[in-house]
Amino acid sequence: MNDPLVSVVTPSYNQADFITDNLESIKRQTHPNVEHLVIDGESTDGTVDILRRYEDKYDLVWRSEPDEGQSDAINKGFELAEGEIVGWLNSDDVYFDTGVLKRVCDHFARTDADIIYGDLAYIDGDSYVTEVDVRPDFDVSKLPYRILIGQPATFFRREVVQDNRLDTTLNFGMDYDFWIRLSRHFEIRHVRDILAGFRVHELQKTEDEAATAEEVEEMLKRHYDSTDFERGLSMLADNAWTEADRAFAALVATYKLHRDPPILAFNGEFASFSEMLTNLGPSVRDIQKVLRRSWR
Repeated sequence: MNDPLVSVVTPSYNQADFITDNLESIKRQTHPNVEHLVIDGESTDGTVDILRRYEDKYDLVWRSEPDEGQSDAINKGFELAEGEIVGWLNSDDVYFDTGVLKRVCDHFARTDADIIYGDLAYIDGDSYVTEVDVRPDFDVSKLPYRILIGQPATFFRREVVQDNRLDTTLNFGMDYDFWIRLSRHFEIRHVRDILAGFRVHELQKTEDEAATAEEVEEMLKRHYDSTDFERGLSMLADNAWTEADRAFAALVATYKLHRDPPILAFNGEFASFSEMLTNLGPSVRDIQKVLRRSWR
């Protein structure tokens, strides 16, 4: 691949507070061949005005029209994407540093994988980088009880999204459902590289924990029967080992970020090293999810 076209699909609805960071994180990429497809669902909060201001600054293509929700918007973007590589970046998320898309192309050039995903940095509503999340390596046997893939840091070869679409009946677990279906037909690989910033804020949909959990449990029942779930102490021990490895890797990555900070692709700053250290390891919410699925 010699500077392949990368298409980035962004679904958008009333994210004026955050979409500037999203746009900047793609505009600032050093990779020279990028198209950004923003599919907006008729925002009323000033998002459209921001999109208009950016449309002549880089290869931004946007539309604002009625849709059937986030999954429908993403599917529309996949239809329009012309790149050899396709990314999906929600409007409140960002690509982490200015070299992300160049490195993504290099990762694909070195592997036969159809889908790659990297690690995440968590950023708060004020664009402070508060935590590094090193994702687990891909293991299809673990998909029944945990989401391995960090969605904003995920990229596809074009043929993957040409023939596969998100389920528009799902509001919270559409990415999880997508990974399960894709894992049956495509090779998925993890790369230890911080590729995206995942925004944590009060208005994001997944803050509705009860509705999210209910939909995800129903979605899992479509794909798996009870024999597909590992249970008991052996599964928990394996998961604990995975989390210990992730925590150590996150510690190393956090140290490297502070020792040699990259050029961020958005208007953000790093929280102090000591503050980021306090956020290492799985959250209480992550532990609850694994326990619930292992003893269901």
